[in-house]
Amino acid sequence: MKPEFLDYATPPRPPRATGQRNAALMLALATVFWGCGFTWAKMGGEAVQQAAGAGEHSPFGPVFLLGCRFTLGGVVWILLFPAARRGWTWRGVAQSFAVGTLLALGVIVQHVGLDYTPEAVSAFLTSLTILFVPLLMTVILRKPPRPVLWLGVIVATAGVWLMTGATPRGFGIGELLGLACAFAFSLYILAVNEASKHQTPWRLTAGQFLTTGLLSFATCAVLRDGPHHLSPRVVADIIAMPRVWGNVVLLAVFSTLAAFGLLTHFQPRIDPTRAALIYLIEPVVAAIYAAVAVHHIPGYLLAAGAGLILAANALVEILSARMPPTEAPMVME
Repeated sequence: MKPEFLDYATPPRPPRATGQRNAALMLALATVFWGCGFTWAKMGGEAVQQAAGAGEHSPFGPVFLLGCRFTLGGVVWILLFPAARRGWTWRGVAQSFAVGTLLALGVIVQHVGLDYTPEAVSAFLTSLTILFVPLLMTVILRKPPRPVLWLGVIVATAGVWLMTGATPRGFGIGELLGLACAFAFSLYILAVNEASKHQTPWRLTAGQFLTTGLLSFATCAVLRDGPHHLSPRVVADIIAMPRVWGNVVLLAVFSTLAAFGLLTHFQPRIDPTRAALIYLIEPVVAAIYAAVAVHHIPGYLLAAGAGLILAANALVEILSARMPPTEAPMVME
């Protein structure tokens, strides 16, 4: 006779649901690396500004740091993974370049904005992808998110509002750049999901890294005094500074190779709005890391907003576990 407790045993989770849960965990790990990266980027950008003799609000420092970080990340990725070197076509080059261009636009605007606003505020405004992604899916793709995700969006948006001070006052150029960054990243999220139907994550990751690095250095070249700052002597002085190369290594290893590698592999396995909701953990990590590393202590409103963002993710995860798993998109392996 079958033991009584087996009659009430929880049925095993379907493989597709388990895969989506694992993908969500991997994306959450990526947000940890990105959150720490805000402080590394700000410190490294300031060091580049000092070494190059650029003005206080010159965008050269943060954009140069992006060029170093993504170029190094792309080269290391290609050297580490043979699959990133095989199977390239002109279509693949074009798709990787398109995805990389959106990524470059987002990170360049974001890091220029870091010079005008604190790390946490920049991260919070970037999190407005939680509004742009479902709106773009509904209006352009005609694929509105499930109701449970809209519930998470509403709760998380309230959290973002609290974390930015719950007031429109003090909304300057740094905040405007943060909004532009959020829109670019929203397009990037959707572009990654589309490109992953045709390209392996190995090639897509390498292509977008190299494209972002190239466009970052190209942006430096057209800035005021950019050619002078990119001269071999000045570049050698910049790279020689421990605060520069130390932060470049941290950004390349954790915020680029690890974080974007996880994104390209696992984001296409879940709904884009769910991914955007998970990415809201990034500003929470940014605020905590900034408080520990550089003593930028968050206030009560920021803490309350962080709590709402975490609650929104927990709410969606709990409610989704009680619903039938959705069909995951096809992903190239």
